[in-house]
Amino acid sequence: MTDVLTPLEYPSDPASPTRRRWVTPGTVAVGLLLLGFALIVVAGVRVPYLATSPGPVTEVHGIVSIDGVESFESDGELYFLTISRPTKSLTLLELFEAWRDPAVDIVDRDLIIAPGQTSDQRRLQNLELMMSSQQIAAAVALDRLGYEVGVVGTGALVAEVLEDSAGFGVIEVNDIVVAIDGEKVEFVDELINAVRSQQVGDTVALTLSRDDELFDVNIVLGESETDPGLPIIGISVANAGSAFDLPVDVNIDAGVVGGSSAGMMLTLAVYDLLTEVDITKGHRIAGTGTMAPDGSVGRIGGIKQKTYGAIGVGAEYILVPDGDYEGALAAAGDDIEVVAVSTIDEALEFLESLPAT
Repeated sequence: MTDVLTPLEYPSDPASPTRRRWVTPGTVAVGLLLLGFALIVVAGVRVPYLATSPGPVTEVHGIVSIDGVESFESDGELYFLTISRPTKSLTLLELFEAWRDPAVDIVDRDLIIAPGQTSDQRRLQNLELMMSSQQIAAAVALDRLGYEVGVVGTGALVAEVLEDSAGFGVIEVNDIVVAIDGEKVEFVDELINAVRSQQVGDTVALTLSRDDELFDVNIVLGESETDPGLPIIGISVANAGSAFDLPVDVNIDAGVVGGSSAGMMLTLAVYDLLTEVDITKGHRIAGTGTMAPDGSVGRIGGIKQKTYGAIGVGAEYILVPDGDYEGALAAAGDDIEVVAVSTIDEALEFLESLPAT
């Protein structure tokens, strides 16, 4: 016979007070709500960092047009590569997401945007670099194709106006002298020679450019203190700049893309459109690198992101400046072939070596 033992019951201690339950479902809900709100607030806090990620990839043939001469279609593609780097500082949440992405680099904002520089100023600066890059690309491509490319100046920039001279109070620093007595002034030497052909006391008519507006002023030539009898306006000048005089009308529409790193690929596209031989040979070729007037290819920023961009569009090759080769190689893996070039001629030689598809 088995005895079944009933559980023992212990009387409650009458001296022990009854405990209240402070942690209720409502309390937990409020706590979680406050914690979630705190996390949202903290995640939205901005930190002084920017994220550099792969940007849009553009097929270059599609943005280049040439008027006045015959152009030719290509069976392959040429791509220029960009980075994306919004100028607004990252939030903590965005910083964490960027840190997890192998294609993204985090950079100190102060290293990219100078103190006091606005986003609009930086955007304008990059667009000006792109405009200059387009001119150089067209000039280098036309030169390699045997066209005669000239250089024209944009005038004589006023760096200083001497007190007590005829120009003082009339001519201002940063004015550009673009003509004298109706004759165009492209470079400083032309202005100096024109003035020295006059006599002290003669009056000359200067055409000035100020804030993109032209106006004329009459100046009575003074006499140099160091060279008696030598006529002077009383200003110090430097070349305002130069531009290429292209024999062919080349139009490049890069949209809102700024910077100068598309120079090499723009050069190749202009060259390809103007030669009957298809330099792509049906391949998909991406690239990046600045272009100098002498045809040399310069280093760029964001090579890792640009390599990822080239891979993303299925390019077979990426042309990069010599100095960026190792960085591109590290990002490329086995997904794309990296080709280092130091000049546009080396880039053309590589394309010529490709087999036809």
